[in-house]
Amino acid sequence: KVSAIVLWISAVSYVLQDHGPGMTGAEFEIVPGIFEHRTAGTERDSFFAAAPDDPKFGLILPSFKDLHEKITAMKKKGDKVKVLYLLRHAEGYHNSAEREINDHHKWFKDEGVKEKYVDADLNYAGIEQSKELSKRLGRAAKLGLRVERLVTSPLRRAVRTAGIGFNLTEDRRPDALEHYKDLSRRQAVAEELARETIGQLTCDKRLTRTELAKTFKWVDYSGISEEDKLWTAGARETLDEKKRRVRLFLKELWKNEKLNDDTYVVVATHSGWINAFLRELHVIDDTSRWKPANAQMMGLVVKME
Repeated sequence: KVSAIVLWISAVSYVLQDHGPGMTGAEFEIVPGIFEHRTAGTERDSFFAAAPDDPKFGLILPSFKDLHEKITAMKKKGDKVKVLYLLRHAEGYHNSAEREINDHHKWFKDEGVKEKYVDADLNYAGIEQSKELSKRLGRAAKLGLRVERLVTSPLRRAVRTAGIGFNLTEDRRPDALEHYKDLSRRQAVAEELARETIGQLTCDKRLTRTELAKTFKWVDYSGISEEDKLWTAGARETLDEKKRRVRLFLKELWKNEKLNDDTYVVVATHSGWINAFLRELHVIDDTSRWKPANAQMMGLVVKME
């Protein structure tokens, strides 16, 4: 039996490859020497670590001005490049539950499949982490960080982390930094291709489009289906399926008319997706299970060939 995930990925792949100008055979690579990240440590140690207090988000060039000048020069040469900032959501109530249980088998077979974790939102610690992220982004603004567009997983914890971080939620808009005002004038884009590993765990099953759009009015949910047709209780997405989804996401960034003109993009997403992204683009070894900390944002320059 072919899973819904496989069928959906095949359909998206057909649209992007066969009907996307310049998309057939597109390859992606990381441009080295611009951002650098520490990716050592075990999965559990990195997964539950504190986010680095780094307002440059891994940039090793002297300044964001230098980054902009380098990207501008590359684009003038005809290079197809984007600066992506991958943002893992802050702590959700499912994360704290998993940490307290401290039993991988029990989490996947018993606790993590309970309905109370469906589309798990942030807990108190996660909200505080998101506020700390907002402070880092404020410091980054003074250093010249550019962000033109926010793309987000449709799941609540990813959306709310970005919303608090960039002061896009209704209660925080009065405190929005002038530097990021463009984000409040343009809706963020919800993208199924950027969601967490699909299947089995209920925290990765999303609410309906109507429920999400009602809660997050600053997000464009028009590109996703009403019901979550991808999540199934009986199967979990494989690493290869996730890596293929990463490549389709990158093609979508260059093809989607809402996104293709944006060079500096924040992607609010999840640890499993980021791990697959880093493996697929050879930032980490393909056997590495390293994952970013809650509310950690990491910059990368991606080039399409």
